[in-house]
Amino acid sequence: METFLRQNYSVITHSIELLAVLVAVFCYKKYKFTSGKYFIYFLVYVFIIDLVGEYPSFYNTFEWLKIVEQSVFRYNYWLFTIFYILASILFFMFYYHKILKNKIHKKIVLVVGVLSLLISIIYIVCHIDQFFKGFLPLISVLAALSIITYTTCYFIELLQSDKLLNFYKLLNFYISIALFFWWLITTPVLFYGVYNSEEDWNFVILKWQIFLFSNILMYLTYAFGLLISKPHEK
Repeated sequence: METFLRQNYSVITHSIELLAVLVAVFCYKKYKFTSGKYFIYFLVYVFIIDLVGEYPSFYNTFEWLKIVEQSVFRYNYWLFTIFYILASILFFMFYYHKILKNKIHKKIVLVVGVLSLLISIIYIVCHIDQFFKGFLPLISVLAALSIITYTTCYFIELLQSDKLLNFYKLLNFYISIALFFWWLITTPVLFYGVYNSEEDWNFVILKWQIFLFSNILMYLTYAFGLLISKPHEK
């Protein structure tokens, strides 16, 4: 298992992401006039960021990357912190504010999202060295709390509406359930990021297994939801 994950983790992850992206592009016409189109844009964006984030793997392949290798950008933690974790807080704040109907829920989404972003930015500035050398657990926790709050507001509205009868036809249900469980499962792992080194391969393999399972579950849920859901918003 250890050898298999070392050799194939990135390939499997990118493949399942690509599958979801291809399904999203295929279904774009169906969601063109709904808020779902913004989610499709974000899905493509995340796939691109994940590909760009592989740049440390090519230091020995491309000579021009030596400049990056010798700079503070040597590791890709900064890229995923800004363009995935913080971007997720921002995008899903926008997305759920757009799809929610209850004014109180909308305000909760805005307040939680803005506060999380502000605290994250301040924390990054105060821990700038660690920002370039590893993930900052507090940032991930804030992102998880934000997104769990967003999705919880959505679930409450769903339970209180007639849409509950046809929840299995709602794209936002699949997005919300996938997000909720992905952040709930993966965030605790980051608390133990200090062990993410070759000195403790047992933890590294466990972490890879958790993220691989979570990614497969999330992206397959996205793909399934995009395919079977029916657009309700015009």
